Amino acid sequence: MPNYKLTLPNVHFHKDWKTRVKTWFDQPARKTRRKQNRIKKAIKVAPRPASGSLRPIVHCQTQRYNMRIKSGRGFTHRELKMAGISRHQAMGIGIAVDKRRKNRSAQTLKENVERLREYKEKLILFPRRRKNPNKQDSKRDLQKQAKQVKTYMKVRYPERVIETRVIPQELRERDLAKERRDKIEKTKQRLIKIRQGKKK
Repeated sequence: MPNYKLTLPNVHFHKDWKTRVKTWFDQPARKTRRKQNRIKKAIKVAPRPASGSLRPIVHCQTQRYNMRIKSGRGFTHRELKMAGISRHQAMGIGIAVDKRRKNRSAQTLKENVERLREYKEKLILFPRRRKNPNKQDSKRDLQKQAKQVKTYMKVRYPERVIETRVIPQELRERDLAKERRDKIEKTKQRLIKIRQGKKK
């Protein structure tokens, strides 16, 4: 006999789910369109780098990930001041600026200032008006040498260096397995009274 205490089967199979399914058939065409847009952008911003503005080195958040580094939003006012670049000038020469970020680490501050100085040395400035060039603009020979790059000064995680050393003669002569056994035996002898007391 059927169990009448259980709920009656009332499954909804006529919801017409086919009309609400999201498909991704345009993904290959979208990929092509994105590539074409990247090429158009690179041509538009040339001879500036296609990857965009220069970004600082920052550490990830929380205690778990703070040893990792990544590219941040922008350089702080303090970093720019130490590198000898004004805020308004930075925005015009392809350096990202972040007014909210604060420098809490002396090491990161030093790294970012060095990064800015290196960028400043490599920088080739084109005049806004060719008839009236400024003193800061680069010479014409350097302007002719300028080539557009895809990425530059990329933030790379430093490789871990494993230090090796020669095993000294004293360690080679020692019987470490015997030392370990003796240590365990000594611990047993020390704790035997406590263990016997717990058994009682």
